Amino acid sequence: MSSQPGAVIQKLASNMTQTVAEQANDLVQGSTTKAAFDKALTLGEQIANYTCNELKVNIPTMITTTTNEIIKQLTAKIDSEEFTTDFINVLQTKLLRDETYSEKFLSKFDDLFDRVIKEAKDRHDKKEYAKAKEEQSDKTNNMLVGNGRHKRSKRRRSNEKKPTKLTKRVRFSMKK
Repeated sequence: MSSQPGAVIQKLASNMTQTVAEQANDLVQGSTTKAAFDKALTLGEQIANYTCNELKVNIPTMITTTTNEIIKQLTAKIDSEEFTTDFINVLQTKLLRDETYSEKFLSKFDDLFDRVIKEAKDRHDKKEYAKAKEEQSDKTNNMLVGNGRHKRSKRRRSNEKKPTKLTKRVRFSMKK
């Protein structure tokens, strides 16, 4: 009988040790999993923050570079002979085939042409007016220059001998 209680104790101790080991193993695995999860979250946050910061710094440069390149390409395409020819052909085709576009375009073109001609005439008239006015002022300036002495209407006393004052004679003309 003595062997039986020893065997039972040994079996109970073995079972207890195995249960404690399993519980410890579960706790270690849970802790390891939690630590790995926390570390993954921390690394994920660091990667996200770094990526966001890099994007904030580099996005304006990327936008500017992309925009400048697109503008260069479009300008080169617009300035090309092929684009000009194609544009004129499309415009002519639209204007010749569709009278609604043709009438609107021609009326706007007529208005614009009239405005340009009127502006050119106004500029020409202003130049002619300025030239005529300058010639007239030159003539007037030549007439205004005088040389001599101005008479006084009052007589001076004979004992006062002051020198006479030299002045220029000015004539005003009412003619234009």
